[in-house]
Amino acid sequence: MTNAPIFAINTEHVLPGTTSGVRQARAVTTGTLTGHYTADLVDTAQLCVSEAVTNALRHTHSGDPGGTVILRLYTLALGASLYIDVEDQGPLKPGDRPRISERAADPFSEHGRGLYLIHELTRYWMYISGGDGRGCLCLTLDTTTGRTPAMNDDLDPQATA
Repeated sequence: MTNAPIFAINTEHVLPGTTSGVRQARAVTTGTLTGHYTADLVDTAQLCVSEAVTNALRHTHSGDPGGTVILRLYTLALGASLYIDVEDQGPLKPGDRPRISERAADPFSEHGRGLYLIHELTRYWMYISGGDGRGCLCLTLDTTTGRTPAMNDDLDPQATA
């Protein structure tokens, strides 16, 4: 039995449901991931977080006065995935769930492309509705090509062969 940590990264931040909360989410993401992953993966994660938090503010009660969003970033010590959760305060319309807009395929569309970008940039995403009315957009990013050399040195060579 070892005392090795299970999580390499495990953070949770309660952010205001405002545009400053979106900026804070980007800063937290960059600050947490820099040094652990390549700049490209950090940029991808930051873009996904920005889009997810923005969507939460536009389409859920998180954007109401006094609303909040909870951002979680976590990855297992020997894992090949980065997990990002953006928890909101529930949809504005009961039963409403995130979906990719039909206009998302239009390269000239100025709105409705956030979830499409998330879909294209993540390995997997899903939305979980909680019994308390809250919701959580859960994103999974592949980190196997986005680890810095220092992180790769910590991996078991047999596991990556």
